Amino acid sequence: MCARTQRVIATQSTVVSGLINGAVQRIPVTTINIPVPIGAGQRYVLASVFSPDYFMKVIAKRNIPPSWKLAVIDPNGQLIARSGETARLGREANPGLMAAARQAAHGQLRQASRSGVDTYYAFTHSPMSGWIVAISVPARAIEASARQAVMLAASGLLLALLCAAAAALLFGRRLAHSIRSVAAAATALGQRRTAPASRTGIAEFDTLHRSLAQADQRLSQAEAEREDLLQREKQARLVAEEQVRTRDDFLAMLSHELRNPLSGIVGAADLLRVKNASTEMSARAKDILARQARHLTRIVDDLLDLARLSRGKVKLDMRPVELSAVVASALEALRVAGKLAGHALHCDIRPVWVNADRTRLEQVVSNLVGNALKYTPEGGRVEVTLDEADGEARLVVRDTGVGIGPELMPRLFDIFVQGSVSLDRSQGGLGIGLALVNNLVKLHGGTIGAHSEGQGKGSSFTVRLPRLPAPAATLEACGPQAAPAGTTPSTVLVIEDNEDARHMLAAHLSASGYRVLEAADGHQGVTLALADRPSLAIVDIGLPGIDGYQVAERLRAAPQTNGITLIALTGYGQEADRERARAAGFDHHLVKPLRIEQLQGCLASV
Repeated sequence: MCARTQRVIATQSTVVSGLINGAVQRIPVTTINIPVPIGAGQRYVLASVFSPDYFMKVIAKRNIPPSWKLAVIDPNGQLIARSGETARLGREANPGLMAAARQAAHGQLRQASRSGVDTYYAFTHSPMSGWIVAISVPARAIEASARQAVMLAASGLLLALLCAAAAALLFGRRLAHSIRSVAAAATALGQRRTAPASRTGIAEFDTLHRSLAQADQRLSQAEAEREDLLQREKQARLVAEEQVRTRDDFLAMLSHELRNPLSGIVGAADLLRVKNASTEMSARAKDILARQARHLTRIVDDLLDLARLSRGKVKLDMRPVELSAVVASALEALRVAGKLAGHALHCDIRPVWVNADRTRLEQVVSNLVGNALKYTPEGGRVEVTLDEADGEARLVVRDTGVGIGPELMPRLFDIFVQGSVSLDRSQGGLGIGLALVNNLVKLHGGTIGAHSEGQGKGSSFTVRLPRLPAPAATLEACGPQAAPAGTTPSTVLVIEDNEDARHMLAAHLSASGYRVLEAADGHQGVTLALADRPSLAIVDIGLPGIDGYQVAERLRAAPQTNGITLIALTGYGQEADRERARAAGFDHHLVKPLRIEQLQGCLASV
């Protein structure tokens, strides 16, 4: 009779063994020995033998995660069963775990496993068998907020294994239901469907459900934002493509507009080189040169003005201006240029005063009327009306031309926008005139609007500016004028490093009766001025050696030349450039290309 049987008979209580070698097959087994009283004086013991495979199957049914390990350990510290590791049966359990289990009936600890992984252990003792049921979970697999729940679930699982198969089955079903519910919610989230509401009764899974619902809501918001961004990107791409097309059209227009006057200039220059050219041919060539040069200057001026306006670099010379005089001056310039030929022009102009830059307003009127003439076929009518309305000065330019289509009207004042033109571009233009007018009118505190009934029905443009009361007395602005007799300075010094420009300017001055001195750099110019003491000097700003500002400062500092009249000639015409020229000592500031009538006005003022 073995010791276990004797113990059962002696104590009349159930005895559960640890892991032992079976008496028959000599393989590791466990036994349960139960006393069975049959009659007086007769004592029997019912013994049941369990192989470790039985416990391995019980553990396998729990469907615990692969990283978790569930183990059953006998009182001697030998492994009876361990999830997924049959080869370790009969080996000693983790020493740290056994040390903790010997000191308490149940508990938990955190330490490294035999393989060095940071692990949480939870254990409990079976009161009847003395077995230890332990579960180990890698620390990284447990979130801080879920640790207590995991321990409770593990404890519940252990108690279910030891106390009642029914309780274990119930918990397993509940856990499986929770996992299926969360899996269904995750699958719905991945398929962009609304996850069904579910309450499992397990706080962690319910929290996970709520987190998935929140994630679904945020994903829906992100999807809506992504769709909105996609639409914006499509719109931006369409705008960019339109801008690229507009740019290409503009470059083609600019090439055409520059080639036409350049062709005329080159042809006229070649004609002037012909030795036997008639006087009439030479005169015509000179007219072509002057006209095409003015045309090129106008193109460059418009481009520069628009660039300055777009950067806010234009400063207006604001003063009371009688607007009807500005309109009359602009119309006269168009008439002299021959642009009114072939059109009927009707004017109804009344005196109106505004606070404005006279030159810029004349530019506005010239562009509007020139535009009307360009898009009105020969024999058409152009009307210019100036009056007062609602306390404002109102300028209206109407024509009977080609009109404006509804598709063009919203972009009419955008840069480089132009109506339909033919391949030969007989109407010309770069599509910047109305954009320039729009910016100039806004700088004056006014507004501009356009109206057309459609293609072939003409168009009208209305400019409104704040009106001023008529002043009691006015001062006329100085303009080009002829020099009075006896006031022509005898000697003029020209300091210019560009040889062609210097020779042409000297030739004009000589033809006007001046004695001309020429210098190709700043040092030479100062030397000539100190030696000859001219009455007037025209000085280019960008000179080799010393620049025009330094030339002016030296001439002002020398006693023999401090009274000389100095004219700055430069390609830079912004207000800051004018201020710097005045600070250096210049009396006048002229912008290249030089207009002879401007120079004559300066000469007449000496």
